[in-house]
Amino acid sequence: MQWIPTFTLFLFLYPIGWCASHLFYILNQDISSSDLSILGTIITFFLFIIILPSWGRRRWKTCQVWLYLGLDFQNKLKSLIVLFNGFLWSFLLLLILVLFLFLCGWVENFNYTDINSLLNAILLIVGVVLAEEIIFRGWLMEEMILLFGRKTGIIFQSAIFSFAHFRSDIGLLALIPFLSGLFLFGLVLTLRRISDKGSLWGCIGLHGGLVGMWYLFDSGLIIFSNEIPFYFLGPSKEMVNPIGSILGIVILLIVLFCQRRLFERTGRFFASTVKASFKEEIP
Repeated sequence: MQWIPTFTLFLFLYPIGWCASHLFYILNQDISSSDLSILGTIITFFLFIIILPSWGRRRWKTCQVWLYLGLDFQNKLKSLIVLFNGFLWSFLLLLILVLFLFLCGWVENFNYTDINSLLNAILLIVGVVLAEEIIFRGWLMEEMILLFGRKTGIIFQSAIFSFAHFRSDIGLLALIPFLSGLFLFGLVLTLRRISDKGSLWGCIGLHGGLVGMWYLFDSGLIIFSNEIPFYFLGPSKEMVNPIGSILGIVILLIVLFCQRRLFERTGRFFASTVKASFKEEIP
């Protein structure tokens, strides 16, 4: 019965967030339904953050829940280095993608970005990516490992991360590569946390760098040719997201293969849980 709290937590929290957000509708009926949905999600996340310490004490038997999840706020320099390393990896992956498109003649021009686009990119990293990493590579990964063990738990975590981004507005032929790319990306981020000895900052840097930089590219920083085959930029003509493109999936598969070989050589690939690795860092 250990699985019941895991799979009912957000079923309990989200209705509370939804009801709380609709109180704002009573005060201001000009709020759109999309804004209400975003507000409800924000409230739900803050409720989740509030209960996490007590969850950690009861569920994981730890009083240092943030350290347990990989958010070390004490050793700031080390955390910044791990964060920056994750960001460098995101830059390298996008550089490979853009360089391939440039060599194929599908990049028409490089432009500048405005301050609004830059602020929106930062907001995406701070507001969306940070929350996703705390939930998926933090809380959910620990829960899946607790319920199913190391290998199966990591697979389930990545699968749930993928299906959490399900979109009903795209067709099945676009949805399959999109969710497949997200599943692979979830595995890459999980291996990033393992290689960082449990720190979540590298995942935040990698995920945030990819999301933030691609937002800037798509906002006009890079002008792509109209002749580029759509499957190099996304799963469909209407959806530009390289995570579901053929090129993006190939890059993720190569990263996973290289990470697997790395962990096999060092004897650390799924040899210990993130929790066990992280205990080595606690004095």
